Amino acid sequence: MSLLEENADILAGMEREGSDLGPARSVDFSHIFPDQPSAEAFAAECQRDGFKIDIAEIDRDEDPWDVAVSTDIQPSAVNITAWEERFDARAETYGGRSDGWGFLRV
Repeated sequence: MSLLEENADILAGMEREGSDLGPARSVDFSHIFPDQPSAEAFAAECQRDGFKIDIAEIDRDEDPWDVAVSTDIQPSAVNITAWEERFDARAETYGGRSDGWGFLRV
């Protein structure tokens, strides 16, 4: 299953559960990193580009640094997939990777 298909399935499930996917909203894209310097470098680049950032150290054995990058978009499978792929490519340059997305359901 492609990332686009996976995201379409997730959104369809949310819609079936009553979420209104119509309005633009803040979508949080999660990324994980092996160390603090990598996480902070990725976060700084995203923040310079105007995105909202949240960094946290999580108690787990591998990739304990989480960076959430938030942007306001209409939550469609095409939009979410495009942003997820864009942020994942950027995270990879710092030794990180994408770890999903989410938003407050309305």
